[in-house]
Amino acid sequence: MTIRHSAAALAVAAAFPAVAFAAGSASAPIILAAAPTEQPTVVITATRQPQRADELLASVDQIDREEIERAGPGTVLDLLARQPGVQVAANGGPGKTSSLYLRGANANHTILLIDGVRVGSVTSGQPSLESIPLSQIERIEILRGPASAMYGADAVGGVIQIFTKKGEGPALVEAFGGVGTLGTTQLGAGVSGSTGPWSYALRAAEYETSGVSARKGPYPAQTVRHNYNPALDADRDGFRSRTLAARLGYTLAPGHELGLNLIRIDSRNWYDGGGYNARGGADVGNDAATEVIALESRNRLADNWQSTLRLAQSKDESTGFRGTSRYNSKQEQLLWQNDIKLAVGSLMLAYEHVEQNADSSTTYTVKSRDISSFMAGWNGALGNHLLQANLRHDSNSQFGDKLTHVLGYGYRITPQLRTNASLGTSFKAPTLNDLYYVDSGGNHGDPNLKPEEGRNRELALRYDAAGTRAAVVYFDNKIDNLIQWGASAPTWAYVPTQTSEARIKGWEFAYGALLGAWEVTASLDLVDPRNEATDKLLARRARETARLGVTRSFGALTVGSEVFGSGKRFDDAANTRRLGGYGLVNLFAHYKLDRNWQLEARANNLFDKDYTLANGYNTLGANVFVGVRYLSR
Repeated sequence: MTIRHSAAALAVAAAFPAVAFAAGSASAPIILAAAPTEQPTVVITATRQPQRADELLASVDQIDREEIERAGPGTVLDLLARQPGVQVAANGGPGKTSSLYLRGANANHTILLIDGVRVGSVTSGQPSLESIPLSQIERIEILRGPASAMYGADAVGGVIQIFTKKGEGPALVEAFGGVGTLGTTQLGAGVSGSTGPWSYALRAAEYETSGVSARKGPYPAQTVRHNYNPALDADRDGFRSRTLAARLGYTLAPGHELGLNLIRIDSRNWYDGGGYNARGGADVGNDAATEVIALESRNRLADNWQSTLRLAQSKDESTGFRGTSRYNSKQEQLLWQNDIKLAVGSLMLAYEHVEQNADSSTTYTVKSRDISSFMAGWNGALGNHLLQANLRHDSNSQFGDKLTHVLGYGYRITPQLRTNASLGTSFKAPTLNDLYYVDSGGNHGDPNLKPEEGRNRELALRYDAAGTRAAVVYFDNKIDNLIQWGASAPTWAYVPTQTSEARIKGWEFAYGALLGAWEVTASLDLVDPRNEATDKLLARRARETARLGVTRSFGALTVGSEVFGSGKRFDDAANTRRLGGYGLVNLFAHYKLDRNWQLEARANNLFDKDYTLANGYNTLGANVFVGVRYLSR
């Protein structure tokens, strides 16, 4: 576990190139910090059960509503890109196809959950984080490290869980509106509360930006398909999303509650096609939708026994303009989980069934599969000893049976200082794209690919005290049969290859404190994500990233700064296309006009740094956003 406020940032500027700092800061010592927590934080994602953060044996960050509001406009990906252990690559500005690498693992090695429901594409194997707006989110939990023993296939790098707002107490009305550079606007409103046995929460929002040109150039021909064309690709490529989220709960009797959750995100995204599109203009694009609907029954069957039964369906849909392409995914899910308090610790027993289906303009040999899973977990404390054990059996209709586990042990050296170690396994079934994708350009999958298998070891030293938190974590994750896509000469068609073994090992440092009136947050990640067969770094992953954040309140005014730094990366598996390191500085301020109204402002990339996350694609320069927030009290 690291820090509640994980908008942490770079501690020392000198480690990273080309960023402007105040005089003298380049020689400052490294300060690693993260914000303190006034009350014990409760985390769910680490064990699938509510557990105090200061008793966890896993590395978890929680992003609360306050930090989400500080983040300004944008999507979940924009906020996650500022978190410890996270790196991203994006094919242009807001809303463009993006990849998130958690602890150096592949983009489809992270599971996304929305209120416990699995979300993402069946064909690509990864969620569309770039299209999910921040306005609907109450908090986010980030579990770093293999978690297949709790969540099944694909949790090789970790799990990200989004929690939407619940209704409780008197009716609460909220609204937000703001404008910014690059033609950015954001509007949102919501109401939540409870009355008698009913609870409710309803939110709606719209986010739109003109963005920047997705592509940039020039760069050498034949390194990618469709080189940059300044006559066609120099225009801005915008993004728009509209969201509706609703939660309704009904208490049948004390300890027995029914709930209905719904979230729907519709987006339109423009990007550069170099003239390759169905309507003859410069831009192509897609209309996309993410949808989750879940019916849940929570029942206290005994004083120590909580049962949760959930039926859910998630959709991930994308259709190209003029219907030139279609990739629609649907996952139907059944979960029955039982949490039982024992004389020592807590027991979790669960059954899960997932059916995955794809409807696509691409012809896949297999378009559906199902997974049935049984899982058990126990965590507890015996004196100063902290223990965790999880075991899961998955039966995959395509790849057969797989058993995964996590074993963790911790020891409290003092009430504030503890150490822990864990062993865990993970696996990932190849996606439908990995296996069966074929297009007219020669890009294709390989039906002979095997499932990926991971084995992780982890050691940590953690300190939790009033006003101060610290963590030092070492991890070593070996992944057999790692799947990587890349372009091959002379046709430059994209195809998957499978590595006999990849190894991702590294260190995570975090330390947090409230230093007088200053809230300081920081982290440093040193990771070596390497293909051991070729001794090359995995594509688009830096070996060092760091973050520093400082916040202070002056009465009604709160101001803060974030600094982020990244070392160099390579855009390809052969490590021939180097992407330089970079540093960014952001500023934000909030001013409370009265108990209901608040002004907010944010400036990102303050020094207009030109940097690259994916070869041939733009990133945002300096940009500013201002808004006003209303909250009835």
